[in-house]
Amino acid sequence: MLLIYTSNATSRFRYIAGLMVGDLLGIDFKVTSDPAVFRRHEGPGLAYSDEEFTGVPRILPAGLLTECTIRVQGVAATRFDGVPVIFQANTPGSALPFDPFAAGFYMVTRYEEYLPFTKDKYGRFPATESIALQGNFLDLPVVHHWAEMIGRMLVRVYPDIQRRERKYRYLPTVDVDHAFCYRGRTMKRTLGGAARSLFNGRIGEVAQRFRVLAGMAGDPFDTFDYIRRVLDPYDLQPLFFILFADYGGDDNNVRVNSKAFHRLVRSLDHHQGVGVHPSLSSNKHYLKLHAECEGLGRLLSRQVVISRQHFLKLSVPKTYRALNQLGITADYSMGYATHAGFRAGIAIPFPFFDVARDMVTPLVVHPITLMDVTMKDYLRLTCDQSLELTAKFIRTVKSVNGEFVSLWHNESLAPAGRWLGWRRVFEEMVKMAST
Repeated sequence: MLLIYTSNATSRFRYIAGLMVGDLLGIDFKVTSDPAVFRRHEGPGLAYSDEEFTGVPRILPAGLLTECTIRVQGVAATRFDGVPVIFQANTPGSALPFDPFAAGFYMVTRYEEYLPFTKDKYGRFPATESIALQGNFLDLPVVHHWAEMIGRMLVRVYPDIQRRERKYRYLPTVDVDHAFCYRGRTMKRTLGGAARSLFNGRIGEVAQRFRVLAGMAGDPFDTFDYIRRVLDPYDLQPLFFILFADYGGDDNNVRVNSKAFHRLVRSLDHHQGVGVHPSLSSNKHYLKLHAECEGLGRLLSRQVVISRQHFLKLSVPKTYRALNQLGITADYSMGYATHAGFRAGIAIPFPFFDVARDMVTPLVVHPITLMDVTMKDYLRLTCDQSLELTAKFIRTVKSVNGEFVSLWHNESLAPAGRWLGWRRVFEEMVKMAST
């Protein structure tokens, strides 16, 4: 049993020590603030303190974990052993030239998102404002690397220290923004869509629309059987996040009272694999979020407990507080729409810590690594380039025994249209991530 000494065992420190030492390193530990108890301890020890203890490795605290306020930290990235680090501490006697616990806390809690920043057009925290992108380490799960630095330092001093190994996991997820291309829509939207196609000279779309509505052809966005066929050989159970919102603005799924839509959603709820995809407008209106969760729950005859924000519209801590209030236990929104990578610097699920309230919450955050729309529309990559990027991130997550969460949309797997050719990317991604 590792005993960690700190003069002030704050909620912040206990949280990040549990995540980095307990979860990432797999080391059983306890924390004490009694120096006499620490000196009497006969097993492995680690001092997170300004005070030195003979024969015990020490990490010098940067101060972040003993504060009770939120303030600009003046964080800048440098490198140590080839790895980007923040919260440098070049003090003699410190086992590491930075504070990995403060660094990990800053990243995982999304501390920087509590500070003033310039929002993007959807009101989101942009990747360009993050220390990860500015420090050129968004593509690295740096918290894992920082934890490993602690682990290697402990092994040098205590070669017999016991560690549990984590196992890599792949979790495919699908957002259902538009369950169908033509089915399940009001007559007004159907006629309006047909008129737009005619006006733009796309006669084929008009013919296809009415063949689908007449039952003579399948809806191009109804790719759910295809998704199952790709995933079944690997015994993968996907999660589907359903936009269950009234039509308006950027929230334009099919009618929530459509019978075809209801049949689809119930059929997707295999092993309770359906979650809510809160609308863009619900981020500002709690009652709307409540109504969407309640409506989907009634359809499924159970409480909905997983979610992902539409457009990845995540406002820390507001969004997570609202989800906690509704009984959501896991969220899959931790990522950037514009960039692939590790928004929180970590590739495993973790409990959300509300910095402003200084508390661990029941909500578990599952970081996503990359999204189909990111590659095609934001980064403007070809299918081959997307496969290269995907392979890179899969290797990265596997190297730290993390959880690789991919985000696709049912419509991006349509057999024709603007996503033509992307089925190959999806199929190869599933194969690489599963083997």
